[in-house]
Amino acid sequence: MSNPTTAESTGVASRELEALFRSEYARLVRLASLLTRSESISEEVVQDAFIRLHRRWDSVDDPAAYVTQVVVNEARARVRRRAVERRHAPVPPEPVLPPELDETFQLLSVLTPKRQVALVLRYYEDMPIDDIATVMDCRPATVKSLIHRGLKSLRRRLDAHTN
Repeated sequence: MSNPTTAESTGVASRELEALFRSEYARLVRLASLLTRSESISEEVVQDAFIRLHRRWDSVDDPAAYVTQVVVNEARARVRRRAVERRHAPVPPEPVLPPELDETFQLLSVLTPKRQVALVLRYYEDMPIDDIATVMDCRPATVKSLIHRGLKSLRRRLDAHTN
């Protein structure tokens, strides 16, 4: 059987922790957001700080100051970790395309995104107009127009490139 004094103090500590959480959570998330520039990371940082506070509740003199310090330190650590990850991120390999596709893809990149999609689905995926319309969530006539205008733009670019 547990000691009644210990149970009472645990209940008081839980209520105090809950009150601190309710009063400081929004402020600490804002602080962490300013430091990390990420709302999702800042919420994790604050929740982790309160977990650490809960584990050390009996040995902490000023819980509000402690949790603030943990938030600042953890936010700074996350920012450093993210910077290191970015510096050491692997460079994805460039796709190896046949030479004729390299030039074509360069030309496609100047088209509007919808025209690019319509042309790629039609000529590289060999999809019928009706299927492209379904994928692009538009009418078949719109797909035909996008393909027609995309090809016209490509022809103009090719003519300008060859002359």
